[in-house]
Amino acid sequence: MGEKRKSVLLALSDTHHGFYRGAARYARDHGWHLVTDMIYTADLPHGWRGDGILSFIGYRHGLAEFVLSNPAPAVEISLVRDDIDLPRVAADNHEIGRLAGEHFKERGFRNCLWVPFMDDLPNRERRDGFRKTLEGAGLAVHEMPAARPDRDRSGTHDWAGRRQLVSGELKRLPKPLAVFCYNDCIAADIIAACDELEIDVPGEVAVLGVDNDSMLCESINTPLSSVRHDLEGMAYEAAALLDRLMAGKKAPRKVKRVPPKGIATRRSTDILAVDDPQVARALRFLWDHYARATLAVPDVADAVGVNRRVLEKAFRAELGHGINEELIQARLRAVVNRLETTDLSVTDIASQTGYTRPNHLFRTFRKHFGMSPREYRNAVVSGAKG
Repeated sequence: MGEKRKSVLLALSDTHHGFYRGAARYARDHGWHLVTDMIYTADLPHGWRGDGILSFIGYRHGLAEFVLSNPAPAVEISLVRDDIDLPRVAADNHEIGRLAGEHFKERGFRNCLWVPFMDDLPNRERRDGFRKTLEGAGLAVHEMPAARPDRDRSGTHDWAGRRQLVSGELKRLPKPLAVFCYNDCIAADIIAACDELEIDVPGEVAVLGVDNDSMLCESINTPLSSVRHDLEGMAYEAAALLDRLMAGKKAPRKVKRVPPKGIATRRSTDILAVDDPQVARALRFLWDHYARATLAVPDVADAVGVNRRVLEKAFRAELGHGINEELIQARLRAVVNRLETTDLSVTDIASQTGYTRPNHLFRTFRKHFGMSPREYRNAVVSGAKG
């Protein structure tokens, strides 16, 4: 008879489905049996006895007691409960915050806002990475109070009071404003508040979330840009650590940190913060229509209703480069985003991003990045695995 299959409990009932995919992938690769009851019932399986537990405890005190009292080894996938002594794998939250700060710096924002969910360690780490990146460049960083300031998750929430606070801050703070939120759920709420206040997103307020939950990011009125938090990779690493613990090895002293995989840019941050309204309108038109292969500088000027030379001069004053260079950059950003986030062929990507022929894309991409699109994609994939 072969070796008995390990039975592993997924105690992940109130978190992102990316965790489920990572755990399932490891289980498939290593012949585990996953006990998934809690995904469907959220009930604690009292009396369960197995080989190991993958947990995301959050602030469920009953779940914490269950995991800590069970004799099976457990690995926690977060730093939310940093007061609990468990081996764990966590996100590189400082890097998540740094990426968000760089995203808004590149777009020229001078005023930025951090919106937390809880007052806990992951929230503080993301805030600190964001703040350090921006304040180091002399930019203003405002901070909104936490949506849930304490750890008592009683099951109730003053939604109306929170919306009133959010709306007041969005009206009060200077525009254009860049808003970085702890997760996609908070970011979607910010966009909804802007819609109610008739604040243009991203023209007046640009919004960035975390998790890149495509079902949420792409279902709201203004599709949401999001940091690509590697939840699946976190769960896979946590399962690998649990495997070592179940084999009798000691837990490492240092928490394994899993970096994000970049940013998926959608319309909510697809803007540059510029003072000249003609340049702002031109950018909006250019970014909305870059995929049109026939788009050229005269088309942008005609759409704005401004003489081409006047618009070119305004562009260079605001951005330091001309309209055609901005068109090239917009197309390359779209190419990079698809290379990093999809499995589309380079030929398909070329046709979706305004390149009439793949060879045109190859030449332009190599000129700007020093490598081919395929080499870039391979480097990103190998870097994520490392």
